[in-house]
Amino acid sequence: MFDPITCKFLSLNVRGLKNKKKRRSIFTYLKDQKCHFYFLQETYSEPKDEIVWKSEWAGEILYSHGTNRKKGVCILISPQFNGFQIEYSCSDSEGRIILANLNINSVQISLCNIYAPNNLQVQNTFVQDLNQFLLSNAIVSRLIVGGDWNVALYAIDKKGGIPWRPTTYRDYIIAMCEELDLIDILRKKKPNAKLFTYESKPLRMKSRIDYFLIANSMSHLVSHVNIGVSVAPDHRAVKLNVNLTSNKRGPGLWKFNNSLLLDDEFVCLIETNYSAISQKFCELDDKQLKWEMIKMELRGLIIWYAKRKARKFSATAC
Repeated sequence: MFDPITCKFLSLNVRGLKNKKKRRSIFTYLKDQKCHFYFLQETYSEPKDEIVWKSEWAGEILYSHGTNRKKGVCILISPQFNGFQIEYSCSDSEGRIILANLNINSVQISLCNIYAPNNLQVQNTFVQDLNQFLLSNAIVSRLIVGGDWNVALYAIDKKGGIPWRPTTYRDYIIAMCEELDLIDILRKKKPNAKLFTYESKPLRMKSRIDYFLIANSMSHLVSHVNIGVSVAPDHRAVKLNVNLTSNKRGPGLWKFNNSLLLDDEFVCLIETNYSAISQKFCELDDKQLKWEMIKMELRGLIIWYAKRKARKFSATAC
């Protein structure tokens, strides 16, 4: 029996499930972890596999298919878990994104499993498409995105190999997190921990490229997040426990208040500061990234002004 308070998630890059023996070994391993939802990447699934895989798993599986040799992601739901309803699901056409909006114990939540490309030329387009995909389909304030991102977000997340440096793709992920108010929950809970999910012995390199990004408004509901052993070839599993029955609310998703555009003091504030903010990122060649970073700075300034205005109004009303 599952604890009715805690919902458990696991993310793992399996590097192919076509082989029957390997697939059954992975399924047995997953069931032993006693989680509710499993995010798998690089499944190499095709539509023709669905009937056999569902029979072997004995539970619900949501797919974004790849080919028989690459890509493919899926969300497996434990056969022992019945306390959910799938209200909506969708996927991309590339075998890289699968999303489901669910009702779990009367709580609405969005789950998204991703497998990012490792090609530098494709990564930037992928994260921009993902950003729009989430805005269009997910409940952003109740969102959990997990998977293999194929990039370490911070220097502490890499050991050995080529020294870490922030890439444009990495900066796009950070900008997406700012826009959607998502956080790297493991790094928030364990800011100094050196934990890795991927190892390349030939390159003598370890990195944390598999992680969950969750809505900041849900961070107080997380009771456990860690990296554990797996039976996959070169990736470790990321585990996340979330309390979905708490009545305590965290901060909601920020939205711009259009009435501020009628406030002359606010308009003057933005006009005065925009040039300085733009100059701060003048060395960025990527125009899209530059605009995302400018928006991030403006967001902080707008929030500060709106809070100050609200305090002034409250003081006047008293």
